[in-house]
Amino acid sequence: MTVRGAAILTALALLAAPSGCGRKTMPKPPQLVAPRAVQEVSLATQSGGILVRWSRPTEYVDGARMEDLGGFVVERNRYNSSFEEIARVPVTDRGRFQKAKRFDYLDTRLLPGATYHYRIVAYTTDGYYSSPSGAAEITWNPPGTTTAPAAPAATPAGDPKP
Repeated sequence: MTVRGAAILTALALLAAPSGCGRKTMPKPPQLVAPRAVQEVSLATQSGGILVRWSRPTEYVDGARMEDLGGFVVERNRYNSSFEEIARVPVTDRGRFQKAKRFDYLDTRLLPGATYHYRIVAYTTDGYYSSPSGAAEITWNPPGTTTAPAAPAATPAGDPKP
């Protein structure tokens, strides 16, 4: 047998060998493996800024349980301008038995008397992004001045309730 013939037989054997890599499931379209949108966003005035808090999504858009949450993008706008990313908050508890249910971010780059809107976008370790959460609104009044109450976040349009 020639070297070329042996190489061809080896290649054929590799192609015919059963594959043993991971779980065998039906592939899902990308729009179904994105996280569900964050449902709860709350805002509070702190001595150093505005505390943004939100709950952890636990499912993909298709309703399957999510185990690969990578983190969150915190977005903000002022006076109804376009939303801009101001921070990324990574999820560091993926391998743990007990996972964080709530996350927070303290925004310190603020102008007194300005009204801000915040929303959160979740993403997976594979880079699939959720729809943005509903926007929560607050007017930044440093401690010692009158504080406007924070408005609760609206439910994102088109996101089904679990």
